Amino acid sequence: MEDGRGINLVVINSERATAGSVHNFDTYQNPGTDMVDILKNLNDDRLVVMVAQDEASAALGAEAKLTIEQLGSTLIHDLGWRNSWVLIGQVGITSISPYEAMKSSLDGTAWPDPVAISQCVPNKIDDESVLAASHKEFCATYDNYGEFCKKTWSVPRPVPNTRDQFITSTYPVAIIAGDRGSYLRQVLSAFFKAPGFVPENVVVFQDGYDVETFAVARQFGIRLVRFPKTDSKNHKEDTFNHADHIATNYKRSLDALWAMYPDKEFAFIMEDDLIVSPDFFDYFNQLIPVLRSDKTLFSASAWNDNGYGHSAKDPTMIYRTEFFPGLGWLMSRKFWQEVVLPSWPKCCQGYSWDLYMRDVLKGRGLDTLYPDVSRTYHIGKTGANVFNQFYNGYFREHALVKESHHQLQGLDKLGPKSYSELISNLISRAKPVDHGEDPCEQHFITEGEELLVLYYYQRDSRETKQALAVAGCLNLWNVDKVRGMFNGVLRTHFRGNQLLIVGSMTKYGKQFMPKDVKPIRIAKYKDEIDVGQ
Repeated sequence: MEDGRGINLVVINSERATAGSVHNFDTYQNPGTDMVDILKNLNDDRLVVMVAQDEASAALGAEAKLTIEQLGSTLIHDLGWRNSWVLIGQVGITSISPYEAMKSSLDGTAWPDPVAISQCVPNKIDDESVLAASHKEFCATYDNYGEFCKKTWSVPRPVPNTRDQFITSTYPVAIIAGDRGSYLRQVLSAFFKAPGFVPENVVVFQDGYDVETFAVARQFGIRLVRFPKTDSKNHKEDTFNHADHIATNYKRSLDALWAMYPDKEFAFIMEDDLIVSPDFFDYFNQLIPVLRSDKTLFSASAWNDNGYGHSAKDPTMIYRTEFFPGLGWLMSRKFWQEVVLPSWPKCCQGYSWDLYMRDVLKGRGLDTLYPDVSRTYHIGKTGANVFNQFYNGYFREHALVKESHHQLQGLDKLGPKSYSELISNLISRAKPVDHGEDPCEQHFITEGEELLVLYYYQRDSRETKQALAVAGCLNLWNVDKVRGMFNGVLRTHFRGNQLLIVGSMTKYGKQFMPKDVKPIRIAKYKDEIDVGQ
């Protein structure tokens, strides 16, 4: 077949070094569906030479671009009007192809200069020598990669799992990403150190076509799906820090994930600035039976908003909360399809996806499990909703589990009724703190290993303004609302002690608060009411 307008393709048998089939696809007028069918049916290791002629971008579809991307292309999403482009890729490649070039027309009308590749190409593009060359080029192009660029590179292998096979190792992992390649590098490095990690189950979903982020994913042999950069015109956009952009990327990413893994019951939802602990998959593996048996549980999270160095102690302890923490969580397909998706906020209402999730779950009475010591660590000092001062105040001092296994305790007491009974039992045995002291004073609770209870003032059982004030005094999360509560009670550790922070008008406060105890009221909030905070 003669070459023509669009994308011209030659398949090469790499073992025999012989040219096979030759094809032309007019992607000026057609999306390239026939091309996708051919590429997906090629044997692994087949070399594929692709060249754009005349105009190849006008009708080229998203599926075709993704398929070409899987051959090692980093530039196909940037293919524009009458661009010159050539790629030598390979079926089954696990890295970036170094054999790709593109030139664009400066004004969008004139023909660009031609491009050509004149090199010896190995039988297998992603062999060690090619990977080393690709890594060298990566490090010559991008800064801020430190040790990553100081050693000879090969695609890392996951740490072996010496324990029984985790069911969680079979679940897909979605990493929601943007243009923060240096963060993504740290995230992927941590995953490879977590026993139970399977690289083939990971998909990075990128908002936009930042080449550096794509290149990082390919250095690790991780699949990456790129979407056009979201561009909301909502007038609330600045107020909500581009909430529409993030919500749009979340929805299309999760839609794509479930479509890519149609037989999977659960999926992990991660972000490009969350480092996992070594026991990440082991931790969730132990929680799967609980999630399956309790229909009032929406998810399990790896994150404890209050899990700082001074307030997190026991890696075997699990809490239950009405508040959805996010920041590394496991969700079932059923809940996505039946609970979350039907009322996902349409663009462009300026609505943050996590606030939407919390409203939906609260309205349906669905809870989340989370650990005393977090299984993710937030490294994002810059982002849509984070800046350096905020990061230092609320994220930097979070604790992260360092070991590869902890046997979780009390898994039979996490149901809504049994967990409430557990809280009652703990409060009944707990020693009240000195309610005459100011909780903001440094000496309020000293180092120890006691079981303590603090009662905060309420005018009704839903008011939490004083709980928020107490959280601020204890250097816990105190932005907007108290996080991690269950029926007006927050469980945490504080300076080694197990601490329950209990509302005076909750059923627990009414039953257990001693008559000689006056619930804490911090002066700043004494005359303020916040119902339903």
